[in-house]
Amino acid sequence: MDSDNLHRAPSQQGTDFAPEALARMLSVSTAALAQGRGVALEVSVLTGTPPRLVGDAETAGALCNTLVASAIASAGPGRLAVRLSALPAGEERVTLRTELSGHFDIRGEGGFGWELARRLLTALGAQITMEFAMDGRPRAVLDIPAALPSRATDTERLTSWARSRGGRLLVVDDSATNRMVVAGLLAKAGFSVETATGGAEAVEAIAQAPVPPEAVLMDVAMPDMDGVMATTTIRRLGDERARIPIIAVTANAQPEDRLRCLAAGMNDYLTKPVRRADLLGALERWLAPQPA
Repeated sequence: MDSDNLHRAPSQQGTDFAPEALARMLSVSTAALAQGRGVALEVSVLTGTPPRLVGDAETAGALCNTLVASAIASAGPGRLAVRLSALPAGEERVTLRTELSGHFDIRGEGGFGWELARRLLTALGAQITMEFAMDGRPRAVLDIPAALPSRATDTERLTSWARSRGGRLLVVDDSATNRMVVAGLLAKAGFSVETATGGAEAVEAIAQAPVPPEAVLMDVAMPDMDGVMATTTIRRLGDERARIPIIAVTANAQPEDRLRCLAAGMNDYLTKPVRRADLLGALERWLAPQPA
């Protein structure tokens, strides 16, 4: 078994990020490339991975994206599996591991983009290991130093973040009770909340508002225009409104329901009855930081 190891200095303390959000970013950002190459891309987070880690999320995401995109570009039609996990690395320390398996070749200088990779590896203190089995099938492992969040409960941390951040949100649901529950949770957390009774009303509110909401909490099953169609319509708007984070909040809990929502352009997916920590966690993943 052959290997090629690259190692750099330790990374600095960073900010909280979610491995699930990183996995979704990898799926979305490389989907078109994978489809064009005939690659069936599978990105997942292994069971037991902490929901939040601390590190340089932006640089880690860029390096993971470069690795996955390079593997796809060098692969023929077939399956490429990407697995994210976290391994213990000492007290309050972990290693974020991104593991690729399939038929690909990222050894060439041009394929992987080594100059970018070297800079990112240096910034993160990361290590890439390429292994080749006897049949030539490769396995690439990217290890990135990270840490666990503070011991404060996730709900306490998220509540503190929400009260500090604030912002304007739109809650869309044809059920008055559901609108009241979700809007109440968000208002209590410190957000300014507007509501819409269906998809058509939500599209109109976003298209016509002088200042659109910063994120949308979108029901899926609604009679006039469902959440999937509303999301598709919003994504076709001609300005920054098309990029508003949209989070599904739905009773439809089957895997195919989640895939349908994400394929329509939704950023995240929560199932009812929604917990406050899950609601705030999704908003933290997708709301941009407030300017200092």
